[in-house]
Amino acid sequence: MKGRIIGLLAGLVVLVLLFPGSGNSAQPPTCYSMFGYVVPCDAWVSWAAAAATAGLVSLGLWMNVRRRQ
Repeated sequence: MKGRIIGLLAGLVVLVLLFPGSGNSAQPPTCYSMFGYVVPCDAWVSWAAAAATAGLVSLGLWMNVRRRQ
């Protein structure tokens, strides 16, 4: 159960760090995170990265616990 919670928190951190907060309409468009660095303008990239991170962290923690038993 702890592994799932930690995995979800890791995914949330990735989502917050990659989600585009603002941008401009220049060609090509430039988007910035809420912390001021450049991120991809497509929001699906941040959602996919967050889901992949949550899944991988949860899987890794589950495998670690299972190996110890």
